[in-house]
Amino acid sequence: MFKLDEIDLSILSALRDDAKTQLKELARELKVHPNTLLQRVRKLEKAGIIKKYAAEIDYAKTGIDLHVIIMMKVKRGRAGDIDQLSDLINIKELETIYAVSGIWDVIAMCRVKNRKHLLEVIQKVGDHPIVTKTSSFIVLFEYKCHADFNPFVYEMKK
Repeated sequence: MFKLDEIDLSILSALRDDAKTQLKELARELKVHPNTLLQRVRKLEKAGIIKKYAAEIDYAKTGIDLHVIIMMKVKRGRAGDIDQLSDLINIKELETIYAVSGIWDVIAMCRVKNRKHLLEVIQKVGDHPIVTKTSSFIVLFEYKCHADFNPFVYEMKK
């Protein structure tokens, strides 16, 4: 396990909030030499802690207006088998797919343009050979999303 110190946590926190922050500016904010910061960032990337840099998109403004949670029951013992779920992974509207514990076996987060588009996706999911049952929930409002999650702020305050 990679040991994170206060500087690493500060770097992760800052990049989590804004990955476009220029390293010179970040080095000034964190009071570290720019070369030190660059070496730290590269070390975090090499360790796989920083996996990629991405843009946060307002999908509604692009015409992809519905955010939907699709719960799935699957044939016994198959939820964790990636080969069995490969067809689901290839459905482009499914932004995340989780194998979970509890009443449902798989949960997918889906983004679609409208109800007709949603019906098409639900039919694709339901037609999958290991899916036995689905239940869908339209997200009405998002109070907090994955992009708001920054645990490193809390770690630094300990």
